[in-house]
Amino acid sequence: MSDNKAIFFSLKQFFVMTGIVEKVNIPNRFSVWYDKEFDLELMLPDEKLVDHEQSELLLNEVIEKLADKRDFDVDSFRFRLLNRYSDFLQVRSSGERILHGSINFSEGLDALNGLYGIIKSAANRSIKTKGKRKAVNDYLAGVNMLAPQAGSFIYKVELQLQGESDSHGEASFEQNFSLSRYINANLAIALARVSKKINSNDINYPSKLLCSGIDSTFCSNFLGLFSNNSDRLEFNFDWSFTEELPDNVPNKIEFNYSDRQKIERIEKLLSNSRSKKYVDLPAYIEKYSWPIDDEKGRVYLKLNMDGKDFTCYIETDSELYETLKAEHAKKQVSITCDLLVTSGKKTAIDILKLYSIRLNKNLEIELDK
Repeated sequence: MSDNKAIFFSLKQFFVMTGIVEKVNIPNRFSVWYDKEFDLELMLPDEKLVDHEQSELLLNEVIEKLADKRDFDVDSFRFRLLNRYSDFLQVRSSGERILHGSINFSEGLDALNGLYGIIKSAANRSIKTKGKRKAVNDYLAGVNMLAPQAGSFIYKVELQLQGESDSHGEASFEQNFSLSRYINANLAIALARVSKKINSNDINYPSKLLCSGIDSTFCSNFLGLFSNNSDRLEFNFDWSFTEELPDNVPNKIEFNYSDRQKIERIEKLLSNSRSKKYVDLPAYIEKYSWPIDDEKGRVYLKLNMDGKDFTCYIETDSELYETLKAEHAKKQVSITCDLLVTSGKKTAIDILKLYSIRLNKNLEIELDK
């Protein structure tokens, strides 16, 4: 397909997605489209004439008008029209010690491995259905590395969107986007969540970090991507307009050198942590609390491990909170859970995942399978 034809079809799809409607159609010559949002008229050549040399002028004029009104970069918009079936991720590493357009070869390899690891982890976390391995492999087959760009040092990745026949597969999504778009969006959301989490009080709680997707593998990949010579790392997503975008998906996520240092500390913290599943572990209800403005209540439990007592808490919805509160403090129960044990000057115990609480011989509350 010629570039003119690719741009022509992409523009028509862009019109549909943005509510631009056809106003006039002169068969075998041209059509006029109206953009109500910006009170803009746009002229497209007829499909049969799209490869005529004069049609290129019409197409360029439409691109420039749309870019001007929507504050798009013209060249980036043209690239997007030529590659409409892919999302793109651009990762910019910058700092005083990074030359314009060059980076140490070893650091570059570490960065590429780190970036690939982050993308692969996002795919694995996003897919929780039968046929996961094939779905992840199919997704990764459409992840392509493009030529690096200058501007400090920029890695660019093409994230191809799967065809409609492969979009949903075992996942059976009801949303109007493909599995690839779902994974790409989750990647952006996960990076934004990491940025927020490492700048909160949760940075000292391994269980909360792990529940947010910040594990040892992520830390290793992130530190590989964020060179020690860099001062800033930026993730910029350029979303294809051929599919809807889930709600609250960011376009840009930034990390500074202070964030890198926090990830280093988290990696060391997690290296001292280990998890183990316990079945029907005895526990005593210590107390209850529901912090102001919090969406969940807290029930504190006392556990005995290796002859030592530890206190930790679980977060509950209102129904479970009231059920446990009715049991009264100091009541012995048993829990089936994944416990996270963090060693150091003082060993800490956290409930990483709670599967069930047994209140008595005949009553067990199942929570997470």
